[in-house]
Amino acid sequence: MTPVIDVAAVDDHPIVLDSVANWVMAGEGDIRVVATAPTVDVLLAGPGRHADVVLLDLDLGDETTVDANVAAVLAAGPAVLVLSASDRPVAVRSAIRAGALGYALKSEQADQIRAAIREVAAGRDWISPRLAYIFATDDAADRPALSTQERRALQLYATGMPMKSVARKMGISEETAKQYMGRVREKYARAGRAAPTKLELYYRAVEDGHVPPTSLVRAPPADKEQGHARPRPFLRQ
Repeated sequence: MTPVIDVAAVDDHPIVLDSVANWVMAGEGDIRVVATAPTVDVLLAGPGRHADVVLLDLDLGDETTVDANVAAVLAAGPAVLVLSASDRPVAVRSAIRAGALGYALKSEQADQIRAAIREVAAGRDWISPRLAYIFATDDAADRPALSTQERRALQLYATGMPMKSVARKMGISEETAKQYMGRVREKYARAGRAAPTKLELYYRAVEDGHVPPTSLVRAPPADKEQGHARPRPFLRQ
């Protein structure tokens, strides 16, 4: 028997909360809505704190921040899937940096959002396919401008390929590959988004749309060249 995923929703629009159970539970019967609330505090004061996934609106109109709301939900236990009308790259990156595993647009089809819920419940990242283009054309100040070779090296290295394999794949020397990655790290550091470890490089690459959110549960292997310990899996404990 397929385990049922318990979902809670936080949104400041009553019409959204009134309808969420209808479309969330209209699929294969493996998802159920256990609580809804207009704020995170109200949700976490009730049965919503025991949900597997919380659908979280980005702007609740109560003067809270996405960072604080995501942190509060994660501290209580559930994973966070942001469900927002906003496709602004800065908003998406802010939510992902805060710890949300997924970001879905309210304009998505219901079956897409249900798929996102399943991925996030399993501890995997999910970002609306529509956002790939938005990320690619984003010129925000904290999004470093990478050369074609730097971007390619980042895509290969951050998703788990050893430096020697990156060099071989790109047809360059290992020393040149290391120089590319060194420049990538320098650019992120100057942008205020330092990425000293391989796992952090992976997050930056996802945040900026250089690589799609992976369906793999485990994080990229540790950066052996720099002696970092292997990071833990993405799965919630």
